[in-house]
Amino acid sequence: MEAYLLLEKVLRIQEIIEYFSKRNSCTKRELLSLLGHLNFACRVIVPGRSFVSHLIKLSTTVKKLHHYVHLKSCKPDLVMWSKFLKDWNGVSFFLNDNITNAADIHLFTDATPSSFGGFYQNEWFQGDFPYELLSCEQTSMAFFELYPIVMACVLWGDRWKRKRILFNCDNLATVDIIKKGRSKIPSLMKLMRKLTYHSAINNFVVHAKHIPGIKNCIADSLSRYQMMKFRALAPHANAIPTPCLHPSELMMV
Repeated sequence: MEAYLLLEKVLRIQEIIEYFSKRNSCTKRELLSLLGHLNFACRVIVPGRSFVSHLIKLSTTVKKLHHYVHLKSCKPDLVMWSKFLKDWNGVSFFLNDNITNAADIHLFTDATPSSFGGFYQNEWFQGDFPYELLSCEQTSMAFFELYPIVMACVLWGDRWKRKRILFNCDNLATVDIIKKGRSKIPSLMKLMRKLTYHSAINNFVVHAKHIPGIKNCIADSLSRYQMMKFRALAPHANAIPTPCLHPSELMMV
């Protein structure tokens, strides 16, 4: 079964978002009106709910309907909504009830403080974190672990339509960020916007579960460039890796 938004409704929401994107502040009444439109859209666009929750929280920072709310913190979110609605065809299929464990579809990701890797049904990627990310004070192990998860979703997410994908991760902070769909750290939010955008476009949802000391041998060998070990663990893997996106493409401002 499928759910959809009428074209005129999509265009109307686009107009409203564009209007708010150009403003630095608005009244609580105006913000609640925007929330009404976005909440309606989220009946169909499930991954967008985490971004609506941030606007709801923002609306509680003032008491009276005529009081003004600053919009600076949510402008990147509005840009993401605007881009999504322009690219989306207006239709979403109902998600499967069952959650698919990433390991069951041979999907693995891992990272070290300097490099990362990912594997999906004999396709794979690996890369080094560029210096500008390593030297950023906002970069943390949560960022490193989230990075290849988002990379996998962008590269292979078009094959996961209607699925609820459960990533197992040994970093509790990363799991918490995926569950909430948000982070206070700007660099992590850039990754989460990209993740939300692609999961909404391709009609899947990402879940995460914390498993201490998870055995993740295939992705671990890729992230550490242990290629002989990787070939032994995945003898049928493609000879050539899938090209990675540049950080500027993977992180949505």
